[in-house]
Amino acid sequence: MRRLYSPLRDCVSPRDASVSPRSRVFIYLGIAVTLLLLSYQLILDRSPNRGISWTAIQDIVAGDDERFVLDDIPADKELVLAAMQASNMSWVEEHLSHWKVNIYRADAKHEDGGLTVPVNKGNEAMVYLTYIIDRYWSLPEVSVFLHGGRYQWHVDNPLYDSVISISHLNLAFVQEAGYVNLRCAWTVGCPTELEPARYLRERPEDHGHPTAVEYPDRFMELFPRAEVPEIVGTPCCSQFALSKKKIHEQSLEHYVRLQRWLMETNLDAGISGRILEYSWHMIFGKPAQYCLDQRKCYCQTYGYCNMTDSEIQKQWVWRGLQLPKGWPGQNQTAE
Repeated sequence: MRRLYSPLRDCVSPRDASVSPRSRVFIYLGIAVTLLLLSYQLILDRSPNRGISWTAIQDIVAGDDERFVLDDIPADKELVLAAMQASNMSWVEEHLSHWKVNIYRADAKHEDGGLTVPVNKGNEAMVYLTYIIDRYWSLPEVSVFLHGGRYQWHVDNPLYDSVISISHLNLAFVQEAGYVNLRCAWTVGCPTELEPARYLRERPEDHGHPTAVEYPDRFMELFPRAEVPEIVGTPCCSQFALSKKKIHEQSLEHYVRLQRWLMETNLDAGISGRILEYSWHMIFGKPAQYCLDQRKCYCQTYGYCNMTDSEIQKQWVWRGLQLPKGWPGQNQTAE
């Protein structure tokens, strides 16, 4: 009878000819396991993100298993909202029921139930990082990161209405670009908000802009391998959309490191949150000065194409850091 050729048979020396079939099975299994381990190590060695060991990540997961929830099938799109216990979030369910919603109440305790953060520091930044870490392995195709209020002074439409921005958001563009700031207006943040390199050289006493004073040193902590930029400019105010692919360009351990920085910093929440506000675009691969042409931005982000100069000027108008009481008023609607 003709014997079938087996490549593993040649791995056994003539002296092993007397080895029992059962012993050979264990030998073959040992060889297979060794090859798998060698392959896995090669993959790890080629990984560009090796700042924290996989053992450290396992320790983090083991220490807080409830925060890592794996969904069988990720939703196509999800909202991530930074809110507080007292925040009225009914507007989300009423107007955005076709979205999967994640409302993190930053001042809630874990025993209260619902989504919260490990430490209430850094304003919305802690919520955003917590969501990315919680859901790293089960992200939707698009995640939109927002503050908890419907009407906010910085929301980029004539009514300052988050419902309008979310409903008109071009999700295909988000997936193409990876990172999309929800503001196109340049007022507050563009073309220049910070001058880290100059502040690092001159160390001015700028009591009116504590974020600018702190930013150079904190930038070096957040981006230890990057050169301190001359200019940082991007539209404010920490509301943006991300594709799953863009988030996965950085390892889970990278986001854990950013969250740990936020948890351990001695800066107050306003300054630490603002430092990340002017770092998100760089965290997700954009240049330090990232101020897009407004006409192109409105067209790509919201589908508002062929806008005139007058229409662009009316799209967002500065009303101060607080909208008028009772906004939008009886004679204005969000339709």
